[in-house]
Amino acid sequence: MDFEIGEKIKSLRKHSKITLEELAEKTGYSVGFLSNVENDKTSPSIQQLHKICEAMNLTLNDLLSQPKPEADTKVVRKDDRQKLFEQDDGSLVYESITQGDTKIKGSCMTISSDQLYPFVPHDHDELGIIVSGSMEMKMDNKSFFLYPGDTIYIPCGTMHSAKKTSKEPCVSYWLKKSE
Repeated sequence: MDFEIGEKIKSLRKHSKITLEELAEKTGYSVGFLSNVENDKTSPSIQQLHKICEAMNLTLNDLLSQPKPEADTKVVRKDDRQKLFEQDDGSLVYESITQGDTKIKGSCMTISSDQLYPFVPHDHDELGIIVSGSMEMKMDNKSFFLYPGDTIYIPCGTMHSAKKTSKEPCVSYWLKKSE
């Protein structure tokens, strides 16, 4: 990435006129932890990033994407996707599949480990499409087993988690309406 994530969080927080103390209160994280994140002294998990984004009324795409001004925002080539997030061991990767100011935001999520990934409830509805591999999506105390071509709708505010169930990585696309 061309920027440090903490630097972007700090910039967006200040732009929104939210103090570090207010962000700590909204997220339940300590001021010290958030300060370390903003100063890039600690690397937050995807769940922590989601919670920070929700507290600042942002999406993960809002936080992590950096539109390339010279790029055609109508076409995003697979090799030109911007990496939004990568778990330290590469087991969970998010890439942007949309660029610029669009009415729909999309991301590609690749899960390559058998680990269960819990996600915090979002402030938006999502539609997921399984592209390859398979996954178990847990939502509202139910398990849904998803295979290539399957879709899943996740309503705003729903707790959910995902786990790869195939030998190969599970690749899925996620779409949401842009604010």
